[in-house]
Amino acid sequence: MAEAAMNSTLERVWDELERRRDELSGLVADLVRRPSLLGQEAEAQAYVADYLRGVGLEPDVWDLSPSVLDLPNAGNSGVPFDGRPNVAAVLRGTGGGRSLVLNGHIDVVSPEPVEAWTHDPWGAGIVGNRMYGRGACDMKSGLAINLFLAKVFRDLGIDLKGDLILQSVIEEECTGNGALDASRRYPADAAIVTEPTDGDITQAHVGVIWFRVHITGRAAHAAVAPTGVNAIVKAVPIIQALQDLDRRMNEDRHPAFADLDHPINLNIGVIRGGDWPSSVPGACELHCRLSFYPGQTVEEIRREVEEAIQQAAAGDEWLSEHPPTVSYDGFQSAGSVVPKDAPPVQMLVSWHKKLRGNEPRFLARTGTNDMRYYNFLGIPACCYGPSGGNLHAADEWLDLDSLVPTAKVLAAFICDWCGLAD
Repeated sequence: MAEAAMNSTLERVWDELERRRDELSGLVADLVRRPSLLGQEAEAQAYVADYLRGVGLEPDVWDLSPSVLDLPNAGNSGVPFDGRPNVAAVLRGTGGGRSLVLNGHIDVVSPEPVEAWTHDPWGAGIVGNRMYGRGACDMKSGLAINLFLAKVFRDLGIDLKGDLILQSVIEEECTGNGALDASRRYPADAAIVTEPTDGDITQAHVGVIWFRVHITGRAAHAAVAPTGVNAIVKAVPIIQALQDLDRRMNEDRHPAFADLDHPINLNIGVIRGGDWPSSVPGACELHCRLSFYPGQTVEEIRREVEEAIQQAAAGDEWLSEHPPTVSYDGFQSAGSVVPKDAPPVQMLVSWHKKLRGNEPRFLARTGTNDMRYYNFLGIPACCYGPSGGNLHAADEWLDLDSLVPTAKVLAAFICDWCGLAD
């Protein structure tokens, strides 16, 4: 009887998702049309909170406390938390079931340079089966699925035994502080982050740190350049040392990343130095990103970075007397792995195979995501979500045809994991 009831309920949910597919894509569009860059998340989060109220849930809207910055694996974006809240809501179960977090981030990266786009980054324009816009894929599509599933369950009068916890968080793209705080505020038995995975499952991902290298030179007029010390030129041996660190870090392989050619990546993302062509620059700053394997700590990687820079400086007379300094901002978090045989992971695999007819791949990501904070707490978490392309690039797009199939798998998983009330 229990299996028959489950099948009947799922058929109702799947039919409803098919019938309301335009409503789901419209929800994605509404989110995309509300730009939510770092520091500008308020309008989009207000929309999420209003949507949850419309579902009949009471949203929890809270600004993060500055004390979050003192927690392990927190980072500092440099933007105050006031006025750009996290939002969460709980679809309360009747009791006796397992709880589940559906997590998504509201923040998006910059669309610049906008002139590289052939579509309005905030327009959510549709051509064929694609929706274009910043965040359409990463990850307002997954967030919309989470919200929409709660609405469908309420509209159909489906009661779960376990709590379904919906979270819309800030700062995934630069620190992860939103999920760090939400994971502690709402403990659960499992979590799924609905990042775009093309129907595969993110099982592991690297840790990431951002750091700045400050290099001091000596300013002078270009007409007497030899009397100065060019800080930009002095950055070259530092860059070379960091590139050599990147090479060494890729010599060892974590088992989850064994099939990848270059899983660990250093990026010299920003360089600032000088302000006048006829002046020898007296200062230069590198702003960098470096990844590292799960199991390594932020502190270990910081030491490796600083040792590499110190060794490079020791080989240069000026730098040895004027050593570069290192500071840290943004991402400062370890990576994570969820066991492939974890019960929620295996259940998700099973429903994907039943509904989509193929074996999902287990992915080891060379970027980071918010699943780590749940895994750090012993809450098994992975990523599973829709399809698209050009993430963090011009003309980011969402495959609209992937929304309903993804939502069907997640709906089945929710009913199975949380349990259906009698």
